[in-house]
Order: sequence, then structure tokens, then C-alpha cells
Amino acid sequence: MKPEISINFSDCPPQFENFFLPILETKYTIRQEERPDFLIYALSGHRHRLYNCTKIYVHHETYPPNWKQCDYAILPVWSPDPRQLHIPIFAFDRSPQPLIRGGEDWDKIRSSKTRFCALLSSYVDRTVANRTIFFQALNRMRRVHSSGRGLNNTGFFAPPGHEAKLDFLRPYRFTIAFENKDRLGWTTEKMYDPLAAYTIPIFWGDRQASRYFNPDSFINAHDFSTVDELAEYVCHVDDTPSLYEKYLRATPFHENVPPEEFSKERILRFFDRIFANPIRPVSQRRWFFGLTKWRLAKRNKLPEE
Repeated sequence: MKPEISINFSDCPPQFENFFLPILETKYTIRQEERPDFLIYALSGHRHRLYNCTKIYVHHETYPPNWKQCDYAILPVWSPDPRQLHIPIFAFDRSPQPLIRGGEDWDKIRSSKTRFCALLSSYVDRTVANRTIFFQALNRMRRVHSSGRGLNNTGFFAPPGHEAKLDFLRPYRFTIAFENKDRLGWTTEKMYDPLAAYTIPIFWGDRQASRYFNPDSFINAHDFSTVDELAEYVCHVDDTPSLYEKYLRATPFHENVPPEEFSKERILRFFDRIFANPIRPVSQRRWFFGLTKWRLAKRNKLPEE
């Protein structure tokens, strides 16, 4: 018989519940209750403040946990804190299977690559200045097709959706895959999607991305001193069939094996530790201080009740 766990979700989009519940249900009988023992929450509202149980903060952005409000955290950036689990964005909403190589018709794939380089950028501001500067540098040397809402130079907007994005990328030999920030662990679908479409990512962002992805399968912007040097190298790879072929055929994962970040067992181990080691939740530790409307409306019983 599976152990029973009382849990609920608050202030988070449905994909969090859809992701975590099936994993937890492989080992536990889950009771979703209004007064749970454990709460998983994000930052799309304030309802989580009504709970004084053990709270687990999750988010798809780099916003750090407020350890005065939560006991554990699951985030797409890396931290040495044992209370925090790192799940990169690519491992949250992507399957490793499309990146496992085997049985490809490489001649057919290579002949389908009729275009040079693609960029899909949804916006342009100072937070993505590196992306803009590199796009302009490479576009001066060889035309880059930018078909997102930002930096669009084609008059065409790539259709939304994951599969539509892959279809758009497949004719290209390269894709500009610049993240919006350089943070350890912040490796998103920008690396995954080009590799799934057999196009070589030109990657800037997480400096430990090569922990998850084979460095032979992408061009790492951090290996170059200037954007012009990087742009010249991309053109060199494009003009050197043997070098391009080396990148194209490289397995995205080290030894063609997905990294542990895709492992559901790893997530279960994190929750096992939470469930097996009861603590006094941080939301109960200063109950008589900072009296606010949220503390007056707690949904959970206090320890002495």
C-alpha cells in the first residue's frame, strides 16, 4: 500500500500540478486537501499566505525563494542550498527522447539544411542586449532570418507552439540560442529545441550548460572573446563541410545518455526527504509576531490545536 500524503497547490499555473502529481502518484497516494500538510506554490497570487503548513516554492523564472515564506524550493537555477532542487526548464517540459540519436539518415538531414541561420526572439530590450548585438554582427556577415516578434527582418512570424517551432527551425543549419541571462543552471528550451530540429545552437547563457549537453553539439559563445570573433567562427563552420558535419552528428547528450536532470526518481528523492523528515514550518515559527490579515486567516491548524 502506498503511503498517503496530504498536499495542495496554490498560486501556480496548471502545468505545475500536471507535472508533479503524476510523479508523486507513482509512490504516494495523494490527498488534495484544503488544509494540507504540504503546499506547492508559485508567485501568481497571495493565497499561499493563508497556509501555515510545510511550503514548497516553485517557479519557471529565476526569482529566488523567500526563505521567510517557504521551507523548500524547486527552481530552474542552480543553488548549493540543500533545501533547493534544480530542475532546468528543458527538463521540465521536454522529453529527452528527441535528443537521443540513433538510425538517422544523415545525408537526408544534411540536404534538408537549405538555410543559414535562424533567430526567434519574442522581445528586444536591455535584458537581451547580448542577443541583439550578436544577431547584428552575424547578420552583417551573412543573412540571418529573424522571424520572432523581436528583431524581425523577414516580414513573417513563425507560428506559435513547440512543434511549429521545430518545423520552422528544421531547414536551418544554425540557430542563435542566446538566453536572457547568464545564470548557473538557467538552460532553457533555447538549447533543446535547435538540437531537436538538428540545427546547431549558437549558445550564450548558463556556463555549466556543457554539464547537460555535449559541447561538441553546439557552439559556445563563452569560448570567444568578441561577438565578431564568434560570428566569424560560425561562418567558418558553415564554409567547412567536415567541421559542420562534426557538429551536426555529435550526440546532444554526453555518450547519448540523458542527464540526471530528466530523472523523475531524482525529483521523488527530493520529496521523499521532505515527507520523511517533518519540520516545524517557517510559517509557524513566528506566529505571534508580524500579525497581519494573512496570519489572522490561516487555513491550517497551529501545532497546539
